[in-house]
Amino acid sequence: MRKFLLFFILMIIVVAVVVVSIPALRTLILNRGLRNQALSMVQSGSSPGEAVYQEEVRRPSGKKFTEPGIERIKSDLIGKQVPGWSFDNLSEFRQAAISSIARTDTRIDFRLDLHMLPINTRDETQYDIQAFAIYLMGDDGWNLDKLEEVFIAFDVTIPAGRWVTIASVPGCSLHPDTRNSLAWTTKSWDYEILSGPSAGDIALPVASSYDVKARGKHPVKIRLTFRPGTE
Repeated sequence: MRKFLLFFILMIIVVAVVVVSIPALRTLILNRGLRNQALSMVQSGSSPGEAVYQEEVRRPSGKKFTEPGIERIKSDLIGKQVPGWSFDNLSEFRQAAISSIARTDTRIDFRLDLHMLPINTRDETQYDIQAFAIYLMGDDGWNLDKLEEVFIAFDVTIPAGRWVTIASVPGCSLHPDTRNSLAWTTKSWDYEILSGPSAGDIALPVASSYDVKARGKHPVKIRLTFRPGTE
């Protein structure tokens, strides 16, 4: 009788050691759902070990990557271009903000409002750029995939009574503001286009440059907006 009890205790110890030392078997014994699944797989000819493995594969890794903030986005823009602007240095950014965000699990669209000032030039004009920075999820986190411009805009002062030449932005159409009454022409046109409050929002035909004149008696500051496309 004593020998039987010793043998029984020894068997319990052996089973306990096996259960503790083999994670897959321990998971199978402690997880009721896996036990039932294992029994079903045994009946169908599969091994219980496959059930444990499949359950572990389905578990999410839990690894999360931090979304880019405005400072990270500014750094990622260096070396990129949009019509009318090349991002060369962080000191060009006077202001930068994210105005809206659209997310999916694998893509983020950041709508950016950027106020830029050229460096190492005499140009003190401030340029306003609105663009979408599109990030995609990669193995190492979020990466900038492409940059899509909405518009680039800046102000110029037009004297009264004489024509001033304004360079165009390649690949973009020019939308004059509607606050001031202006006359537009080019060297290749034999006509003028009038813009202003009565004309509403217009897009000028594409040209390499424009000649513009204020129709009033005083100089005016006008806002020029260039949008990608050839409207």
